[in-house]
Amino acid sequence: MKTNSKSIIIIHPILFAIFPIVFLFSNNIHELKFQEIFLPLLLILPIVIGLWILLRYILKNALKAGFIVSILLVVFFSYGHIYELFDTITIGDVDIGKSRYLLIPILISLVAGIYYFIRTNRKLNNATTITNFITIALILTVSINIGTFYTESKDGSFENSFLEIESEQTVSSQLDSDNLPDIYYILLDGYAGKNALKEFLDFDNQEFYSFLNNKGFYVPEQTYGNYPITPTSMATVLNMQYPHHLADLLGSESADLHPTFEIIYDNLVMKKLKSNGYTIINFETGADYVDEFKNLDLYYCKNDSLLEHKFTNALLHTSIIGYFVDRIEYQEHRNTILCSFSELPQIRNIDEPTFVYAHMVIPHIPYVFTAEGEPRDPINRSDSQGDQDAEGYLNQVKFTNMEIQKVINQLLYKTNEPPIIIIQSDHGSDFGLDWKNVTEDALRQRMSNFQAFYLPNENSDLMSKASTPVNIFRIIFNLYFDGNYEMLPDKVYWNDYYKPYDFKDVTSILISD
Repeated sequence: MKTNSKSIIIIHPILFAIFPIVFLFSNNIHELKFQEIFLPLLLILPIVIGLWILLRYILKNALKAGFIVSILLVVFFSYGHIYELFDTITIGDVDIGKSRYLLIPILISLVAGIYYFIRTNRKLNNATTITNFITIALILTVSINIGTFYTESKDGSFENSFLEIESEQTVSSQLDSDNLPDIYYILLDGYAGKNALKEFLDFDNQEFYSFLNNKGFYVPEQTYGNYPITPTSMATVLNMQYPHHLADLLGSESADLHPTFEIIYDNLVMKKLKSNGYTIINFETGADYVDEFKNLDLYYCKNDSLLEHKFTNALLHTSIIGYFVDRIEYQEHRNTILCSFSELPQIRNIDEPTFVYAHMVIPHIPYVFTAEGEPRDPINRSDSQGDQDAEGYLNQVKFTNMEIQKVINQLLYKTNEPPIIIIQSDHGSDFGLDWKNVTEDALRQRMSNFQAFYLPNENSDLMSKASTPVNIFRIIFNLYFDGNYEMLPDKVYWNDYYKPYDFKDVTSILISD
């Protein structure tokens, strides 16, 4: 837009609208697809342009209208970051990290800024030019980071990379095709093992273990995950081997998780089951890399709301309406978990054998259930991250135990063809964990996971060979599908989201020979 006096180009309102989007994308580029920025751009830019045109019409001044829109955008998108800075700060007995305290000075500043630009008689040409250059510099800085990432990223598909390092085995069923067992793989995200719950959170989970044992499950007292983060954990389980070839392809310094997502998307377990006539079923989790599978047939508990678009959700979370976004998100998260627990045992009347993958983000944050399953909103945003809320975590462990018992009772009730049931967690809890300075206690807490196996017509003790998740489906294929997989050595590796391929072998610290 241009003024009537001088030809001053006004672009800073548009760039202030774009910057939060590209900034957030840049900070999470190792997990996001580029096309995810399009939805928030399509939502925000028409609103900004429409508001700008309206204010220009009212004020008869495009420069003033542009600055007012820019101020509104800065306040709207920066509020969440300001809130995070003050969230846990108290002065005396007053917790100043509350919206009712923070909004007052912010709104006063906003009103004062708008009033100034409405009333000022100063020419704003130079100020507009300077602000344009500032916003251009901000966008360019972030764009360089994005461009560098894509320039350094490896080209090519990683979906079939496991096939290159594993000799293919023909998996033919020992059983008649009409008698292949249904398989339920239930992943409880962040559910710590029994020993870790007792040692670090003083919680005795023996009652739940006894229930499972009485139902015929094999439930080892102490097991460990292969990795502390979900993507590499699931890539390992669903491909039945360690994904360390990705470190050779990408380098240990790479933060690019997209190749890991690709080998989850087109994993060997579902591929082999699909080739044997299985119907593949998945449940909503909210994490794209485990919601999208190449061989998927049916999808349960799908959430089609705007907040299901996680990038848009994260963007709005940092805005001034973040409080309301959080509350909506908590309710949607509750609905997804409740739907999964409700629908999971109801899957019936499918002619083909079924493989049910149910990844439940519980007892993982956010802690939105009481022990009895009543709704609970985290008190503040840091609480939603679970850094200190051990009580919230344990309440969700108790609620999860209660619901899993109901699911098990229904899956095993009056059935002539009991299913294979695998209940497992990807990793344990992380209270007090410093990812940059990992202690032995932190390793024992984070890597201690939960595993329980129900194997109809087979000796569940064979699962004692699966002290880490990498061998679980090797055993299943050997027992039920005439497979000939060798057991891989149980290894425990430490990595993180910033260097997912920098695998540090910590097996000797946790598993004795």
